[in-house]
Amino acid sequence: MVTAAAIPAKTEFTVAALKVMPAAGDASANLARFELFARQAADGGAHLIVTPECYLDGYMGSPKFRPGMTRAKMLQSHSELIDGPALRQVGALARELKLHILFGFSERRGDGLFNTMALFRPDGALAGRYSKSHPLPGELYDAGGELPVFDTALGRMGVLICFDRQPPENARILALKGAQFIVVPAFGKVREPMDEDVMMQSRAHENGVCVIYNSQHNAFVVGPDGVITDQARSDHRDMLMFGRVVLDERIHDRGSYRVRHPELYQTLTAPKPAKDNPR
Repeated sequence: MVTAAAIPAKTEFTVAALKVMPAAGDASANLARFELFARQAADGGAHLIVTPECYLDGYMGSPKFRPGMTRAKMLQSHSELIDGPALRQVGALARELKLHILFGFSERRGDGLFNTMALFRPDGALAGRYSKSHPLPGELYDAGGELPVFDTALGRMGVLICFDRQPPENARILALKGAQFIVVPAFGKVREPMDEDVMMQSRAHENGVCVIYNSQHNAFVVGPDGVITDQARSDHRDMLMFGRVVLDERIHDRGSYRVRHPELYQTLTAPKPAKDNPR
């Protein structure tokens, strides 16, 4: 594990985000395409590669996008173990190319089904995983129960998946846990700037962190000042978005992050009101 003290005061690295539409239900084809893009990313000097959420299976766990899909079908045909052959192949690729990989797939964990991003280190080892904590109603996934921060050679990384970006508490908790940058893989079909660009700029600015957002149609990097520094947006072209992430003295140096009054925030931890409660 890389300790916080071992991370330099200023770090810069290059991320390559796959702005790629995966094939629905074809894990073999998606894995083969990922390998091609990963090699291009390594040749382009990337230190971190990120896929959209559930890239491996093509986001089969949402009946909204995949009518007729059931949890039983997902568990049987479109989910993977984190130590299964597909993920071992991703880890081997990270080791061969000597870079970090954040890879999205539908994870089978006992009887559970999770929307997971697996993080591999440059030595090919699994550094950790994050499972979507706020799946939408109708999705077939179980909710993950943690908001971890990963110590990496690049810096301290937090991960949120798609809708997880919308409750502002998620990004704030990751920042309070020490995250210097937050990666947000997504697969939504909403293309409004307010839901993507503006929202991610706000999360970066209010917490003083960098944000990497990546979906099949939009990928960008936001600095801790809330300014988008690199972006690729297109609905019809699969490509890599190369972006530069700079972690410097601006990280966590925001008034809204540093000047807080937690004693006023008890309502945030109160139980959710019943659905019939008019409040």
